Amino acid sequence: MEYYDEEKDILLSFLSNNDMLSALEIAKLYQKRWQIEIFFKWVKQNLTIKTLWGHSENAVNIHVWVAISTYLIVAYLKHTLKSNLSIYEILQILSISAFDKTPLKELLTECQINQNVNEQWDIFN
Repeated sequence: MEYYDEEKDILLSFLSNNDMLSALEIAKLYQKRWQIEIFFKWVKQNLTIKTLWGHSENAVNIHVWVAISTYLIVAYLKHTLKSNLSIYEILQILSISAFDKTPLKELLTECQINQNVNEQWDIFN
């Protein structure tokens, strides 16, 4: 099967065991497949999904949607607070501060230095 792409001025040849589809339909399927590959590459790079809560289609859908929603909420928070921290850094701070009562604005915008290194006791001397 062959398809001529007028926009790019190239001839595409496809080998397929599906004789029911035209070359144009196969080209469109490959284009959609590539978009799906790019989406999952983004998911793997940006979302933290360590283990799945379940293995059914519904469980995986819920898990992915919760991860995407969390990412979007943190991205919105970063934008709203005009924080210089990366989304990954914000997620790390939120994960260790889950039960902390510090306001988010203080937590994510102000650099807090808890200890001065010069004031620490030297217990080995």
